[in-house]
Amino acid sequence: MTPLAHEIYRQLLRHLRAGKASITYGALAAMVSKKYPTHQRSRSFHAALGEVTAGCRGNHLPALPAIVWRAGGQRPSGGYYTAAHPRARTESSQRLAWEREHAAVVRDAARFPPTL
Repeated sequence: MTPLAHEIYRQLLRHLRAGKASITYGALAAMVSKKYPTHQRSRSFHAALGEVTAGCRGNHLPALPAIVWRAGGQRPSGGYYTAAHPRARTESSQRLAWEREHAAVVRDAARFPPTL
């Protein structure tokens, strides 16, 4: 994974272990930017979120980026579904897949290792 992806993972894990089940893309980008300047809409930021998803899958963990939501939308953006649930094509199947994943991330917070 890229250094940006590692930092995203670290920040998401810290946030989750603090008992917070969600964070916006903007807030995450601001946290990560202290070490790796980025913007919530940059391609590299979203590519790194995809790397974190792949890393979680490779370690038999739920996709930690499930806790990252659009501001005001209380759901991930379309890129999340492409990376985490590529076979979920309809709005309802995407929502159901994400809800299950989000619940698994929150439930299994203690299973995530310090680094991927």
